[in-house]
This record gives sequence, structure tokens and C-alpha cells, in this order.
Amino acid sequence: MSTTDQTPDPRVAGFSDGTTYEEGRPDYPDDAVACLATKLDLRLGTSVLDLAAGTGKLTRQLAPLGVALTAVEPSESMRAELTRQVPGVPVLDGSAECIPLAAEAVDSVVVAQAFHWFDASKALAEISRVLRPGGGLGLVWNERDETVDWVHKLSLAMKWPDYQPYAVGMDFRPVLDHSGLFGDVERHQFHFQQILDRRRLLLRVESTSYITALPLPERDHLMGPVRELVSKLTEPIHLPYITDLYICRLAERGETGDPGR
Repeated sequence: MSTTDQTPDPRVAGFSDGTTYEEGRPDYPDDAVACLATKLDLRLGTSVLDLAAGTGKLTRQLAPLGVALTAVEPSESMRAELTRQVPGVPVLDGSAECIPLAAEAVDSVVVAQAFHWFDASKALAEISRVLRPGGGLGLVWNERDETVDWVHKLSLAMKWPDYQPYAVGMDFRPVLDHSGLFGDVERHQFHFQQILDRRRLLLRVESTSYITALPLPERDHLMGPVRELVSKLTEPIHLPYITDLYICRLAERGETGDPGR
């Protein structure tokens, strides 16, 4: 990720506006959530940790399954919005590298739109610690489909290639395999569209972490070309996404060569 010394760390400042994030970001496609629920056997009474839960976009889609949800989120603004959006779900202050739960506390852990910000080795060790034997892990991302011409132009206007925290389309299976903690990693992809007006599309762009983190004058300067492009789009605007879903389970001791927890 390209940043300058003057640019705040987007892992901190980039998630300080829960309201914009909530209004601008999409949910996850129903078929992806259904696949996640089936593969991880999420059903009534299953205990699930939504790690780095943000404003609860995925949390609220899992709640109808009757699972026992706990959310962990480091941003105060995001936690406040999550509490408003999904009342009744316990929301804890914590990070992927230091999860505020006891060992073997949950059956499954899910991470939506956040794993690329983690220190992977530390986070996966913590996730394995809080999972019960045989527990499952699901990672999900919504990525704009840049094969569509206007979406590619939007990414260029918002300088996404200069700041992106990971390569679009990156395969995270080697990261999971390398940990030695999880086995049989599956990858699934889904297509869907977020239907927006121009105002909400601008909020979608402004919710991007490196843009949120910029001081207001720099943010306004960066958003100028974005506003020009968006002004030419016909409403309603269909923003296409590819949703990447990874599913795996905690390996048994010795299964992947890991000495165990």
C-alpha cells in the first residue's frame, strides 16, 4: 500500500466514520451468506464471532439464522453504529491480534472486508485459540468488478491503484495454508450489484479507508474527479461486485504439520 509520511494510517483513521460506512457500503449477496452458513453449519444456538465487524453488515445477515453472535470491533464509531443497527448483539472492543474472548469460546469465526488489515500470523493464531476443536473460519470480501469499464474508470479517479491494501483478486488460500492452523481451504465467488443513486455512490467512495483518513482539503481534492465521473452516470446506478468467500476449519493436531495449540 502506497502512503506518504503525512498520510494517517488507514487502519486507524480510515474507520472513524461509522455513519458514512454504514450508508455507503453494500451488504453481502444472499447466496454468499447461504454458502457461508451451510459450509460452517451455522444454525440455532451456534456461537459465532464476527471479528472486525464494522457496522454489522454481515452481523445482521447472520442474525436471522438464530446463531449466538458476538461482535468484536476496534473502532468506537463503528461499534456505536453496529449497536444501533443490530441491537442485542454483544459488541466488544478488541482486535484480531488480541481477541477479548476465552480459549475455545466459539464454534465459528467470520471476518467480512477486514482480513487484509490483520497481522495474518498473529490473527490466525488468535482465531485458532478462540475456536473450539473443529471450528470453522469464513472470510469474505466485496470487490468492485473492474472488468466493467465505468467501474475501472471510477477506481482510477479515486486513485485506488495507488492505495489499495491488497491486490484485487488476491488468493488468500496460501496465507491460510501457511499458518498450519487450518485445513481444506475452499474459495467461492459470487456476483451481485449494489443499486445506488449518485449521493450514495459518492458515500461509497468516501467510505474507502484511505479516503476517510485524509484531511478534508486533500479529501476534497481527491474526490473532485470522482464527482465529475459520478455526475455523468444515469440513476439508478448498478455498481457490480465480485464477492470472494473462503471457508476452512481448524486443523486437528498434526493434520497440517502444526504441533497444535
